[in-house]
Amino acid sequence: MKTLPFLILALSISFLGFSQERDLKRVADSIKAEGEKLYRSEWASGHGSSIFSTNYAEKKLLSGGYFSYETNKDLVNIFFSKDTDPKVIATIKFNQKLDDVKYKIDTTTRKFTDIEKEIYTIREKTVDVIKTDTLFQFHPNTDHNLVPIVENGIKKVYIITAQTSSLEVLLGNDYLINFDSENNIINKIKLHNNLIPLPNGGAQVIEASSHVHLGKTSDFITATDVCIFKFWKPKITWVITFVQSAGYVSAWHFRDEYLDIYTQAQWEKIMKNK
Repeated sequence: MKTLPFLILALSISFLGFSQERDLKRVADSIKAEGEKLYRSEWASGHGSSIFSTNYAEKKLLSGGYFSYETNKDLVNIFFSKDTDPKVIATIKFNQKLDDVKYKIDTTTRKFTDIEKEIYTIREKTVDVIKTDTLFQFHPNTDHNLVPIVENGIKKVYIITAQTSSLEVLLGNDYLINFDSENNIINKIKLHNNLIPLPNGGAQVIEASSHVHLGKTSDFITATDVCIFKFWKPKITWVITFVQSAGYVSAWHFRDEYLDIYTQAQWEKIMKNK
């Protein structure tokens, strides 16, 4: 891609500043922080599932599901039983540096803590609603991951497409459900209009990728996009990816995991002067 070195240089030295309508730097920081939160939860769940399956395969058969959450000290992944009054049957704790070989596992059966009960409640309400609400659509050869978050009085569950193939980076077909303090659903949001497959290149070196947000999809890169890009970082050769909408261009830099957001006017100026 001949223009890539210029684009990376231009993006790194361009002054972002403030748009007249939005503080784009604040928007970018917020999206990145939310994406990293999703990534950390998914990382703990993925590694926890592998550890539990490998070392306690028989007990894992008793599990009715799992979720992860973060404390001031740890990333915690728990598995709960299939009972009508479920109990925690395994607790796996990772350090906050995401070191997958340094963990503690406890398979003592116990009750949910208060925060775990809150998370379990909104998770199960999400499981119920996606079975009946036609807003939620699932595609062949994919699964879906639930990422519940309870933090600072805010309760929500993300539904993210889970890949079953390593040939494509799958974005989209993702959702967000927000809950009130009583665990009632406030709203259900479809984050992308469709499922977006991006070839990962395989053995071919691909340095840049892009996709477009149209219609009701966010003007910016989404937190779910950031989460997925962080997962794919070790497996792809991309240096940068762009998300274009009618009003903005988002640029995610893989090496430094940095996010820039530009207005279309700023972006057109960059491209005009290349």
